[in-house]
Amino acid sequence: MAGVKQVPSESVELIAAERTWATLLIEEEETTDVQEEASAAVVPHRGIGPRLPVLLACALLVALAVAGYYFQAQRAEPSAPTSLSNPIKSIAVLPFKPLVAESRDESLELGMADSLIMRHNNLGHLTVRPLTAVRRYIDLEQDAIKAGQELHVDSVLEGNIQRFGDRIRVRVSLVRIADGRPLWAEQFDEKFTDILAVQDSISERVAGALVMKLTGEERELLKKRYTDNTEAYQLYLKGRYFWNKLNVKAAQTGIKYFNQAIELDPHYALAYAGLADSYNLLGNFGGLPMKVSYPEARAAAEKALGIDDTLAEAHTSLAGVLADYYWDWPESERHFKRAIELNPNYAIAHEWYSAYLDRMGRLDEAIREAQRAQEIDPLSLSASVQVGAAYYWARQYDHAIEQMHKALEMDPNAMDAHRVLGLSFVQKGMHREAIAKFNEARRLFGNHPQMVGLLGYSYGIAGRESEARGVLDELNGLSKQRYVSPISRAAIHIGLGETDRAFEWLEKAYVERVWVLGILKVEPVFDPLHSDPRFTDLLRRMNLTL
Repeated sequence: MAGVKQVPSESVELIAAERTWATLLIEEEETTDVQEEASAAVVPHRGIGPRLPVLLACALLVALAVAGYYFQAQRAEPSAPTSLSNPIKSIAVLPFKPLVAESRDESLELGMADSLIMRHNNLGHLTVRPLTAVRRYIDLEQDAIKAGQELHVDSVLEGNIQRFGDRIRVRVSLVRIADGRPLWAEQFDEKFTDILAVQDSISERVAGALVMKLTGEERELLKKRYTDNTEAYQLYLKGRYFWNKLNVKAAQTGIKYFNQAIELDPHYALAYAGLADSYNLLGNFGGLPMKVSYPEARAAAEKALGIDDTLAEAHTSLAGVLADYYWDWPESERHFKRAIELNPNYAIAHEWYSAYLDRMGRLDEAIREAQRAQEIDPLSLSASVQVGAAYYWARQYDHAIEQMHKALEMDPNAMDAHRVLGLSFVQKGMHREAIAKFNEARRLFGNHPQMVGLLGYSYGIAGRESEARGVLDELNGLSKQRYVSPISRAAIHIGLGETDRAFEWLEKAYVERVWVLGILKVEPVFDPLHSDPRFTDLLRRMNLTL
């Protein structure tokens, strides 16, 4: 068949020997043709008399042999699912479902999908939806076709997985979304220690089913393993499972599992990358002081890259740390570019690079990178918010407002969407709407200091001085209970026109290396300070210029 390579018979026999059970879907009409040929071969001819049973048996054996050969050839190399004029260009790997609902292992179910996503991300001509896009489909009632339509992909890989003691059973199928046609399916019964080999086989079969012409390098990347220690791999999956919950307590649990994986395999680069991501999260979410979290994140990311320089995730983590805390802008960009070069489908790299470009004042590029992140992960809330933020910093306030409304439709509790929407109202002179938005956000997020500070800023800009000073008093009270960023107080003083007091708080932010300070030169809130020499000096010390 055109576009399908011939597989030696000994390879087919090896595949058959390696699998306890396997099946590959055969086109219904082709199956019918085989059955009709077999039926014709056993129709009795008049006059054959007592030879009939022998002839029938011989004919049946021939038919079974033909069907068996056809079956093995088909399962070794699936037929092309699409015409060359309409190839499959995008795929989503959904979280695997348990075969027995009562014995779920969500870390294994999500981890299997994550591992396969990482492998197929190495195929540059195939767009693969990231785990952040597919993890919402972890429910047992997930509908593969509906998920594929929502994710705007051509195909979906779905599967079931269950561990029974030291054995594992995996059923997997590839479905084309346009017509719901199954392209390939197979089951694997193996020892759990062979789970990485199962992933090798699945990756190869998917590439075959999509009729991909892979280079030698792509074939190697498709089978790349980051560890051969199954126990370390399982601990890594648990670490990623908790990290993906995106909260402080879960990140702390994830760090424990990543460290356990590293103890078993000190050369496990992905586990170090997981550590870097976890410490990044703790710093951004206030789980650790930044002077603790960011050096830890940097050390872990550099360790990962020292082991394997081809990890896009580790390059992205390091780039974020270098920008947020160390203000090493050239080196940060180098790692962002390298991450995107290694994995063009890594949405987080595009999203964070967009934020970096904003801080550099390269606003058109920032918008394009944010939009690219959204193309890769169309259901990502953070990517949607970053698009709106990029518009806001580019002073395209109407576009920012429109985008933030879309983000809030995805999640009415998206705090950053409320923040950018309210600030866009301020810059458009819509003071009543801005104050209403920040009052709403303060209620939604339990007097979060950032929302309280922006409410005070809005009062100050609107000329409502007494209310602004009341908010300053409120922040002073909050600071006795929780961390309050110096930026929040600086913003209120800017709103009140108190430049000296604003610079006092900005200097404290500089000493603390508050990551938000990185947006200093593009944030409209700080525009009234641009003509002050102290502002120019602050930018210089941060390795920034207007």
